[in-house]
Amino acid sequence: MKKTLLENVISFLLGIFWALLILSALILFKTFYPLGILPALVAIILSSAFWFILIILLEMANIQIEKLKEIKRQTEILEIIKKRLYE
Repeated sequence: MKKTLLENVISFLLGIFWALLILSALILFKTFYPLGILPALVAIILSSAFWFILIILLEMANIQIEKLKEIKRQTEILEIIKKRLYE
């Protein structure tokens, strides 16, 4: 199935956000490790939570787009059935 521009942008942003999540976790761990393992883990968890929220929002948008496509397809099928019933 052909993807729309919005779907391509969402997929691109999802890839970027996953990469930023991993990159920020590595950078924060290296930055906070001299202070101890516990502060480093807390920093990673807080940073990851932020990126996960953004990823979840984009996934929700993607699901809504797919749902809209499916509803449109089902509406077309129902209109064809209605037309055939009343002919």
